[in-house]
This record gives sequence, C-alpha cells and structure tokens, in this order.
Amino acid sequence: MLSHALVVYMVAVWPVLGRARYRSLQRKLRDEDAGARTQVYRRMILHQWTLVMAVMAIMALGSIPLSALGLRKPDDPALEATTLLVLLAAIGASALFFRWKADGVVKRLLKMAGAILPVTARERWLFVAISIGAGISEELLFRGFLLYYLDQHFPGLDSGTQILMSGLVFGWAHLFQGWRGVALTGILGAAFALLYIATESLLSPIVIHAAIDLRILIIVTPERMRALGLTNGIEDSARR
Repeated sequence: MLSHALVVYMVAVWPVLGRARYRSLQRKLRDEDAGARTQVYRRMILHQWTLVMAVMAIMALGSIPLSALGLRKPDDPALEATTLLVLLAAIGASALFFRWKADGVVKRLLKMAGAILPVTARERWLFVAISIGAGISEELLFRGFLLYYLDQHFPGLDSGTQILMSGLVFGWAHLFQGWRGVALTGILGAAFALLYIATESLLSPIVIHAAIDLRILIIVTPERMRALGLTNGIEDSARR
C-alpha cells in the first residue's frame, strides 16, 4: 500500500504541487520578498530527505534488500570509474561552453526555471545541498524504487518500456518548467534509467545527476542573469 501511495504521489501530486509552489515563488520574487527563495530551498531539502526516508521505510517493511534498488557496488568498478570520468568530463566541458557561449540557450533555461536558480552567495551554497540531495533522492525514487515497482507489479514490461516510463514520470515531475522542461528532463530521466540498468548500480546516475545540477552554478551566475535582463531569476519586464 505504501508503494502504491508513493507512486500516486509521484504521478498525481508532485507535479501539480511543484507548479503551484513555483508560481507562488515567482509572485513573491516580483514583490521583492528577499527570503522567498531561501524558504523554498529549505522546503526542497526537507522534501528530498522525506522521500528518501519513505523509500527506506518501504524497503524495511517489505524486507526488500538494498541491492534491489541499485544500492550496491558496481560489478565492474574499473568500468564504472571510466564511465564516470568520461561523463563528468563531458559535463565539465559543456558547463564551460555554456558559461561563455550560447546566451540564447541559457536565457531559455532561465525563462523555464529562473526563479528557482540561486542569486546570492547563501542561496548558491543551499543550491549545492539541493543538487546533491536531488542526485540521491531522485535517483533512488525515479530509478531505484520506480523501476523495482514496475518490475514487481508489471512483470511483462521490457527494459525499454521501463526506461521510457521512468523518463515520462521524471519529466512530468518537472511540470513547473513548462512543456519544454518536461520534455528535456524526461529525456534526461530516460538516460539516467538506461545508465542504471546498464550498470545495475545507482552510483553513476546519482553522481551524474548531481553534477548536472551543480553545473548550473558555473553556467548561471548573478552577473550573467543581469546581463541577460533577468534580475532575481525573473524577467525585468515582468516587474513593470
């Protein structure tokens, strides 16, 4: 029952609640509420670790081994390390490229989710915690737990369908970013699921997920927001 309830929350509650809270944050930022983003960050961190505890409770009550959710050592540590190094190098290179180039792409990102991105030094430190927490909690939930749930309750699904469903649910959870954001995060979620199934461990998806989120701190700086006409994460024109 707890597993079913958690899946219902992921599909029916999380996306709608996330969009409502994001819009509330946008209104508060337009009203110059200086502490609005910090409050949201703290709520996000609490939400992340509440979800981790929920999954852990389901595992304990169901006597589910940690390995069933990908919490295990990789079978081939050398291959895992090589994969991580290659992917992290690609993420680092993309971060440097987007920091200095592609203002149009960055501005679209800011329009999709600018209000949630950090501006002050304190917010940037909290964003580090959120990024690491997202890597752990969302991979545990959308890859480890969800794929295990699908395998247990829909045993006829092949790996490709499971990967697609994981991506769809993950993208839908980012409804607050608009349909472009849903599509992009859905593709990313499917890639994480593929990586998880290929390695049978959540290690790589967790590290890569966190690194992609942390990359924002390199790409989107307060100075760049101002240069692109977005102050405090929202368009200046929206204030007038």
